[in-house]
Amino acid sequence: MGKNRDSLSIIAAILDACSTQTNKTHIMFSANLSFKLLEKYLETLAQSGLIKVEGNKYEMTEDGLEFIAHFRSVHERYISAQKTFESVESERKKLASIYVGIS
Repeated sequence: MGKNRDSLSIIAAILDACSTQTNKTHIMFSANLSFKLLEKYLETLAQSGLIKVEGNKYEMTEDGLEFIAHFRSVHERYISAQKTFESVESERKKLASIYVGIS
């Protein structure tokens, strides 16, 4: 793995973990977060209405469901665009290696 996740990916992982009512420990392990970082995100997600908190249980709201659906759509398009870019970049490098020294 080795790559750092952006905040939207972290939020998506937390929301996925909260698809059913669950506790902080489950979310922390499921989203692969430190407790300190989890606390920060849970507070932000609760304030923005993407999750609801009942006692020590957390669950995704309807707004959270909408967010995760939109995130997945955008993420799929992002991955597709990234693959296209990598393909074009590879072709560009091949062209450069074929025509090295030709002006």
